[in-house]
Amino acid sequence: MKKPHYDITRYLCAAAEISSKFRTKVFEQIIDNTIRYIAPSYGVDVPLVARHCLRAHMRDFIVETLLSLVLFGALFSSFNSYGVVLGILHFVMIIFTYPWLISIFLRWANLYVGYRIVAKDLKINDAQSEKKSWIELKYEKRIQDLEKIQDGNVVYYSGYNPFVGSGNKVDSWSFVCSIERKEGEVTDQVSLYTLYDLIRRNMESLVIPNLTVKDMLYVNGREIRDDGRFLFDPYHAPLSVVSDAVIDQYKEIQEENIRYYQSVQVVGWQGNLVFSSFFRVSKNDKHLFVEANYYALPPLKSEYYEIDKFSSSIPFGRVLKMGISSILPALYYLPLSPYRAVRSGMAFFAGWKDKRNFAKQVDDTHKFDYGAFESIREMAANEKMQNYFQKTDSDMYKKQIERCYTDSIVEYLESIGVDVSEFVQRKETVINKGVMINGGEFNGDVVSVGDQTNKFIRQVKNAFQSS
Repeated sequence: MKKPHYDITRYLCAAAEISSKFRTKVFEQIIDNTIRYIAPSYGVDVPLVARHCLRAHMRDFIVETLLSLVLFGALFSSFNSYGVVLGILHFVMIIFTYPWLISIFLRWANLYVGYRIVAKDLKINDAQSEKKSWIELKYEKRIQDLEKIQDGNVVYYSGYNPFVGSGNKVDSWSFVCSIERKEGEVTDQVSLYTLYDLIRRNMESLVIPNLTVKDMLYVNGREIRDDGRFLFDPYHAPLSVVSDAVIDQYKEIQEENIRYYQSVQVVGWQGNLVFSSFFRVSKNDKHLFVEANYYALPPLKSEYYEIDKFSSSIPFGRVLKMGISSILPALYYLPLSPYRAVRSGMAFFAGWKDKRNFAKQVDDTHKFDYGAFESIREMAANEKMQNYFQKTDSDMYKKQIERCYTDSIVEYLESIGVDVSEFVQRKETVINKGVMINGGEFNGDVVSVGDQTNKFIRQVKNAFQSS
């Protein structure tokens, strides 16, 4: 297991070790989900998070199983010595003796191992990088599949938002401009393939760390049942990688349920901020349609950063506190150990049951939805940025990428002799949107102001006209 590249992976690995609720989500939506598409969790090493979920859940299963054996041993011993009626009374009494002490020890040991992994191994490195338990080996093929999914070039969405996994929508704009030549003739030389290639080269030349440019298809998950390019087997998840020929095909054309977008993504703040831009250009004989969408993934919710409060060394006071905190849970959960052991064990086999249920849905529904609603990274994300500079960095990425995108289109259109005056005018309207002017004078041919300012100007104008 490799060391997490971004801190965000470390935080989610810590959540997998200490949060059973988070582990349940990972099992349901990632590990056991083999039919529906899994949304990419940008900036996150998803296979590594899955491994930590398996390890932590295996520890829970071992603890509950051992406690169940202790309980059954005490129960059979009581029945054997005192009969059924008196045996039950004797069993209730001895629960408060050695079974309780064993329960305290095992739960304390489980807490200690989890704390050590979170506070030490995940802060320094992954000390268990070369060691894999038998349960990890059982899921090894699934984990390898997760690695391929994260690097795919197709996203299958469910519902309204096609850019699943990208977080919250920040902004978007689109406009249409003429592609007439300067002499007044319509050009037939516009190649969207060449245009996208120019945009890619210019984007990659930007001095922005951790910037990637990818060709992506966004496909409606309800409309792929009979499309062999995306779905090889209706009882398995759709393909996350398609050929370059399929991608290039949709650069020049578009379908209602399949759209090509050039994705430009920046991972900043050690994965705590992921800014994504999605660009699309389409054309007809006389016009060029230009579209841009901007999304941002904020940092995680505050509870996921508790790992930073832990010391990498484990003081005796912390060990003692863990032991004391295990006393009451050890007594409360001891009678429920058999049930909890069965439930923990069934989690490893729940995927088989879920797969049967999904298979039945596939048979009953011709337009079965293979798309994803959200990613694990989105579910763990906060609603807003952690601090002011993350917001300004997001704005900086947007303006730099936006300028490069529009300048690249102007550069290409001029190279084939298209009159770019209309495009430049609309481009400056987009670029100047949100510009703040505090005092002084401002002179310019093209100025775009916000919606509130426009509303205020209309109100003043109407007031003067009325008077």
